[in-house]
Amino acid sequence: MITEYRKAASVDEAVKLQREGFVLLAGGTQVNNGASKQYGVAPDKVVSLDGLGLTGIEREGEGWRIGSGVTLQELADHTAIPEALIRAAGFIPTRSVRNIATIGGNVGAKRSDSYIIPALIALGAVAKTAEGETPVEEYVTGESQELIVSFRIPAVKGACKAVKESRSQLALPVVSAAARIAVEDGKISEAVVTAGCVAKRTVRLEAVEKGLLSGELLEGEKLEAAIADAVNPKANFLGSVEFKRYENSVVIADLIRACYKEAK
Repeated sequence: MITEYRKAASVDEAVKLQREGFVLLAGGTQVNNGASKQYGVAPDKVVSLDGLGLTGIEREGEGWRIGSGVTLQELADHTAIPEALIRAAGFIPTRSVRNIATIGGNVGAKRSDSYIIPALIALGAVAKTAEGETPVEEYVTGESQELIVSFRIPAVKGACKAVKESRSQLALPVVSAAARIAVEDGKISEAVVTAGCVAKRTVRLEAVEKGLLSGELLEGEKLEAAIADAVNPKANFLGSVEFKRYENSVVIADLIRACYKEAK
């Protein structure tokens, strides 16, 4: 239950209050979530980031800069940022949530079933925090809780796509993944495959990436088998371990093949 609320006048003040035990509050869809205790966020003191200017989507060289306060609906409505990120934002099933939830809050929550995090990792996004810059992959897999100010997304090399699989539009996902494949001279030169819903946090499927770079996984059902071996989901009300492994192996394999076909 929130008992103390502050509104920061600057990023520095927000950081200072965070060090004093205040939880950062962006859109509030995680902090105010009825299931927030499940994700380690049940604060009594919060500091609002509203009004700090952490907004805007703009070109930065051949890439993009996205403020951490940009809402998921703004991402879903955009026409110039990478398709994978637009699509991932649109996976959030209700417009009311997308209008409030922010990209920075989504990454900061580090939920394993995030749709945004796999896409950002596949795109090679970098988070600019109040302390410096760090790849989104490192931020999510580490223990850092630094305030994210913005994201830097480089120009997309190859083809990048995001995918989700759930039992209904409103259900939690069984698959949340993204992949980026680049091809040179008919061979895969870069491969990034990242998946949520299969571990405590979003993970890179490094063994699958290596197999794609070597060309070993492009024939038959080897790709599905390699993905199934690389993921470690837990059984819960969404399905058994066997069901989740199967769903992830088939859906992510199709995703990779779609990226490969487009990249060629």
